Amino acid sequence: MSATGSKLLLLCLVLLVAVVLYLAPLAVSSGGDGRYISPAQRGAVLCPEDMSYVSAGTFLAGASAEQVELSDYQPDIVRDPRPRGQFETDEYCIERYEFPGKGFRPLADVTWVQARVACELRGRRLCTENEWTKACGGVLGWLYPYGDRYVLGLCHADVDEEGEYDRVVDSGWSDRCRSPWNTFDMEGNVSEWVEDRRAGAPWDRWVLGGTLWPGVYGRGCQARHAHPAVAPVAGDDGFRCCLDTRR
Repeated sequence: MSATGSKLLLLCLVLLVAVVLYLAPLAVSSGGDGRYISPAQRGAVLCPEDMSYVSAGTFLAGASAEQVELSDYQPDIVRDPRPRGQFETDEYCIERYEFPGKGFRPLADVTWVQARVACELRGRRLCTENEWTKACGGVLGWLYPYGDRYVLGLCHADVDEEGEYDRVVDSGWSDRCRSPWNTFDMEGNVSEWVEDRRAGAPWDRWVLGGTLWPGVYGRGCQARHAHPAVAPVAGDDGFRCCLDTRR
């Protein structure tokens, strides 16, 4: 064999090894039989049909007060987006729509305790802050479910006057306000209770995301504010449930 032929053979072998090394993780993640299984396919097996599957792994989250567009107005509540950082979750299922589901007005005017019980009655649980935020902003920690640049009218987040609770719309009102994990209305409409406590405040729980009016709590996936677990209630504080995957 000529020197040129030997070099071509060696190059082919190197490329073959590289392809095998690249495809090996896909074979492992698919169960070892070499077939790639998409997140949607996994979700169909591991989650109920009204929930989205979110894979395990690290993700980015957090933002500054300026990035979530907190106003100078200081209400009698804590508004404190967490610092930017890397976080991690196991795989899980999350409801695609605000409770109680697509086509229904989100259940608001509920305390954290009531939201938690409502999830438990479904055989589910409140999402953790990490689970909710990852489902909203994706692994890159976007400010909004659709990216880092705000788009007027894409989500129901542009009501000028605070307190107009009758302007909350039904869950799933638009297919455009969708996250990378196929969850809807995680920006705007109602903000959502999660399981986590505010550090140093044992009775305070976090409510995540912006609401239909952005002037009080800020905008998007990285916005958060806190309320006591048992009171008060507000017409723009709702929730959605999460669930561990079926093993």
